[in-house]
Amino acid sequence: MSLHRANVISRSTTPRHGHIFSPGSRAYFAWQAGEIDEGALNQRESGKFFPHTTSGRTDPYARDDVANAAPPPDGRIASANQATGRHLDQPGSHWRKHEVRGGEILDVSWTFTANHVTRRWNYFITREGWDPARVLSRDQFEAQPFFQVQINLQPYWQHSNAMKPASPTVHEVPLPQREGYHVLLAVWEVADTANAFYQVVDLDFVPSDGGGQRPGTPTGLAAGNVTDRQVVLSWNAATGPFPIARYRLSRNGTTSVDVQAPLLTWTDQSVAAETLYSYFITAIDNQGNESPPSRAIEVRTPAQDGAPSAPLNLHSMGQTAQSVNLMWGASTGSARIEEYLLFRDDRQVQSLDGDVTHWMDNGLSPSTEYRYMVKARDSQGRLSSPSNVLSVRTSNAEGQYPAWQLNTRYETGAVVSHAGGHWRCLQAHTSYSQDWAPGLPTSEVLWVTHP
Repeated sequence: MSLHRANVISRSTTPRHGHIFSPGSRAYFAWQAGEIDEGALNQRESGKFFPHTTSGRTDPYARDDVANAAPPPDGRIASANQATGRHLDQPGSHWRKHEVRGGEILDVSWTFTANHVTRRWNYFITREGWDPARVLSRDQFEAQPFFQVQINLQPYWQHSNAMKPASPTVHEVPLPQREGYHVLLAVWEVADTANAFYQVVDLDFVPSDGGGQRPGTPTGLAAGNVTDRQVVLSWNAATGPFPIARYRLSRNGTTSVDVQAPLLTWTDQSVAAETLYSYFITAIDNQGNESPPSRAIEVRTPAQDGAPSAPLNLHSMGQTAQSVNLMWGASTGSARIEEYLLFRDDRQVQSLDGDVTHWMDNGLSPSTEYRYMVKARDSQGRLSSPSNVLSVRTSNAEGQYPAWQLNTRYETGAVVSHAGGHWRCLQAHTSYSQDWAPGLPTSEVLWVTHP
């Protein structure tokens, strides 16, 4: 097992969770196909310390980290035991794969839509002779990760900023020797919660050609002059044993265009406003040999005419009889975000500085439902579209538990009322679907009855 330990420092301000976008994970391809939404893409969340199966374990390296919730059971590893994306657990070799070679370095790129205090990333691979016709289970994987990146700082509450990963974060993962179809399991473990995030990447190991005939991979792929109508891409020239004839750019893994060498730039003029795109590039020589793909980059286009993008994923971090704790994702735009405007029941109730993405609304009435939304205003006075509308009910004054709500963040141990009963949260999650409501068969891994 290769261990790489590093201190990762980030100044990212984006919200909520994360995923692998290069090489595209199984969940990422499902999102591209419209099978899951962006929230579910970033919500492959379950208990940490895989391949263990039980909860309540402390980290042997960092004893002060939060103990774990139960990791996903066998057969529910790719979905992380979440109701949305359950089809990701289907057995078979039909999954879209990435061509790789044993012994090569695979650049694995994570994007984070939450700035969690991180302990480590573990990378597992399926065993020699594993059976794709069976569901993914612990006995299908090697018992130990073949590669690990760990942040050593302790205790986590004294180093929370330094332990939050940059977005994107790229790991140079040395692949073990394999042949044919194998599954890479990447697990991002969080220090200050009981959970981890699970991403499955399907790989096709092909025989090595020694690299003597292939062009080198183009480097330096970058996006500039990103507007609501275009993305300008540039890269460095590739070299190889034969002259480079053209460069092939792929968008979201499917759309491609060939740019004739020696040109090293291309403008994508078919983008939409406030949309997320990923790009990678290969080089093709005059013999038809194609290089391995470059590291992918992700680009989110701004709102129309340079206005700020809408704040992302407004949600409640918890509520009492008289308060609601709100959080949302940062807006972006061509000018600095000057302020966020908070609306309750269609009336503005607060203005916050542009670097603040949370607010506690106090002085509320018990047992009352409130509707919230957020808008961003930039330094040129331009206003964004509103965020999603969040409905939250405060608990009653007698100390009864708050009602379960959609699009709400629940931490392990939280208690809610629903369907005439009380329920305790078994693993932290955000309630993106009605299927996750307490008392349903599809939510039995999330909630248990509370006396």
